[in-house]
Amino acid sequence: MSKKPTVDGVSNAMRHSLGHCVCGRNHSAPELRALAQGSNGEEKALSAGMDEAIFTGMFPDPAVRRKFLKAVGAGTALTAVSAMIPLDSLKAFAQETRKPGPIEKKALNVGFLPITCATPLIYAEQLGLFSRQGLDVKLQKIAGVALIRDKMINGELDFSQQVMPVALTMSAGLGSAPVPTRVLTILNQHGNSLVLAMKHKDNRNPKNWKGFKFAIPFDTSHQALQLRYYLAENGLDPDKDVSFRVVPPSEYVSNLRTGNVDGFFGGEPGGQRAVYEGAGFIHLLSRDIWKGHPCCSVTGSEAFIKQNPNTFLAFYRAIIGASLHVSEPKNRAGMAKILAQPNYLNQPETVVDQVITGKYADGLGNIKNVPDRVDFQPYPHYSMAVWMMTQLRRWNMLKQDIDYKKLAEQVMLATDAKRLMADLGAQAPAPGFRKETILGKEFDSNRPDEYLKRQIGKA
Repeated sequence: MSKKPTVDGVSNAMRHSLGHCVCGRNHSAPELRALAQGSNGEEKALSAGMDEAIFTGMFPDPAVRRKFLKAVGAGTALTAVSAMIPLDSLKAFAQETRKPGPIEKKALNVGFLPITCATPLIYAEQLGLFSRQGLDVKLQKIAGVALIRDKMINGELDFSQQVMPVALTMSAGLGSAPVPTRVLTILNQHGNSLVLAMKHKDNRNPKNWKGFKFAIPFDTSHQALQLRYYLAENGLDPDKDVSFRVVPPSEYVSNLRTGNVDGFFGGEPGGQRAVYEGAGFIHLLSRDIWKGHPCCSVTGSEAFIKQNPNTFLAFYRAIIGASLHVSEPKNRAGMAKILAQPNYLNQPETVVDQVITGKYADGLGNIKNVPDRVDFQPYPHYSMAVWMMTQLRRWNMLKQDIDYKKLAEQVMLATDAKRLMADLGAQAPAPGFRKETILGKEFDSNRPDEYLKRQIGKA
């Protein structure tokens, strides 16, 4: 996702309001555009944009529109239209709706997991973005996925980090009564690895992994789903040929070292810590299975959001801003030192640095350089949600078919994320159902039912 905030020094958000396309060209009527030229304020730009929109609606044919404006002049045209449409009132209303309202709840409890996925939450605190939005946020470090989910359900947390697709399963009522939950942003892409114990360094072929025990952070986590997919593509039945154990991220390495598991698929810096301690090696990075995949998200309950809409927007702005900051490679210097602190990840700085920079030891004597080993693009794609839910159905964790696309649209706040990103000068795609590529195979999120008909036959 491109984050180029300006073209010739003009933000894309402002450029659009002045009638420009992001390509840099201006497709609006020149007479109306003149009303906005030289405008340094957002209010004037918005006013000009509304004028343009109204004229375009009244005269959709550009030739007719230009002829009319040329005949009477822009000023006379605006006066004439104002007699029929209360332009000043509409503009005042539009300005008012863009102004943030009073914060309903300033003191917020926000949960995070001690893994690199939490970087945007940590940096929103470090950069003072929460306080700048009028919020007093207390970050709470929580050990495991189930615990942080339960604290959200019980109202102990106002917002939290949560591994995907738990917000979707909570909303769908998988395993319990539905708890409508929303995904504000994706905290990170990639940032996971499939790690094996050193005793398996000469056993790299998954076809030979029958009887293996794997640690995962949660039964319905994306890690479990990607690992199942990887094993199935290599001819194993994940339900019969291997076993899974739910283990908190902080206990991956100890379980690997003591032989309780043969490997784990989890968030960093677990994999790099296993290499650091000589307990295991990195078999593959999660990006090798699904490039661009989501790991964790920022979630909030629908009930809290409805009760506290201004608090929600203030928190949302802070997280978007932090995500865009940490996604820039130029801002990565010194990041590991902050993240490694005891109150955050509590890891050796060199371990965290290898994840953040992508220059790392794999435990087999190789030094690799993968700059996008972890990224922090915030936009929540619908397609990500659809693929994960189809996998839950494929492995019968979800007992019946649902409207996968509808659930994605309800939970993933793509439209809100796009608007807030635009306010910060960043581009995001229009909300829609794109195609994903997993292990070289295309998944069309517009056709989940067709996909499942093919996959369930393999399961």
